[in-house]
Amino acid sequence: MPRDVPDAHAQPDMTVGNADLDRVIASLLTDMRTAPAERATELARRLADLLDRREAAAEQRIAEIDNLASHIDRAVHALDDAASTAELMRRACEQVAELCRARTVLISRLDEKRIIPMMSFSTDPDASPSLPRECDLLPGSTEARALETNTVSVDDMVPDQMRELLGNNGYCAIPVVVDGHAAALMHVDTTLDGPRRHALSVFAEMLGGCFERIGLETRREHQERLLRDSARRWTSDVDIDALPPRDAVDSAHMPRGHAEVDERLLDPLTEREADVVRLILTGASNAAIATELVITVDTVKSHVKRILRKLGVSNRAELIAKYQSLLGRVSKGG
Repeated sequence: MPRDVPDAHAQPDMTVGNADLDRVIASLLTDMRTAPAERATELARRLADLLDRREAAAEQRIAEIDNLASHIDRAVHALDDAASTAELMRRACEQVAELCRARTVLISRLDEKRIIPMMSFSTDPDASPSLPRECDLLPGSTEARALETNTVSVDDMVPDQMRELLGNNGYCAIPVVVDGHAAALMHVDTTLDGPRRHALSVFAEMLGGCFERIGLETRREHQERLLRDSARRWTSDVDIDALPPRDAVDSAHMPRGHAEVDERLLDPLTEREADVVRLILTGASNAAIATELVITVDTVKSHVKRILRKLGVSNRAELIAKYQSLLGRVSKGG
């Protein structure tokens, strides 16, 4: 019998790959061709045991994959009705911990070349480590590899600033892509096997979609609040609080300040650029806009440059002045 044949009586092991069993089975078949009858019978018995073990291992892997698929389905459903970015991050950390059988999960925002921890979750009720300090995104790091490949990246060495939270037994990082850009990173305090890495990748993709959905809902709320607040500040002839909700009327019956300012000022812009303008008009900084829309500050800056160019203004102050002037003219019938 070949020396590297696994114990035929051992329990199926997910860490023993089919390739290892196939290699040993092939070696047994080769030996059986030249072995004497008595030896061939013994090899055949061992071969049957190994084939049974390979089948059992395959069934276990299938069961594991089915279980992961169920976990992913439950995890995504848990995100569906999150009403805010903070709630979505909290639920995501909890679900990743369950999905990956992890103790601690961290989610961070990407701000240009900085990693800014935002929220963590631990399954240990007695654990209360503080969030790691923000740090640079270093070339060649586990995080950089994850962003370059848009996949789960695993490392045995936990960065110094994250050891209090993640421990010393290895970790993995996975990017969360929102609106086509990597906006966040998730860290998990364990290394993962192939199926769980794939499951985490699928979950991260779904999470990005949930961030986009939260962003859309938030933008609608900001638009309503912004237009009402602006009309209250710059006009005195419209009872804003008496107006019906936006969803209750079509654009033809909306107050002129609402519909015409939208049309005149925001029409040249893309939907995301319009979202940025609405937040600028509330006085939000680039960092606040990035957090609200779950994008990077660098992306916000790019949007602002395009907005200023399209609207023919030089800076935010001119943009706000243009909006106020336009709203005043519209309210007076100009």
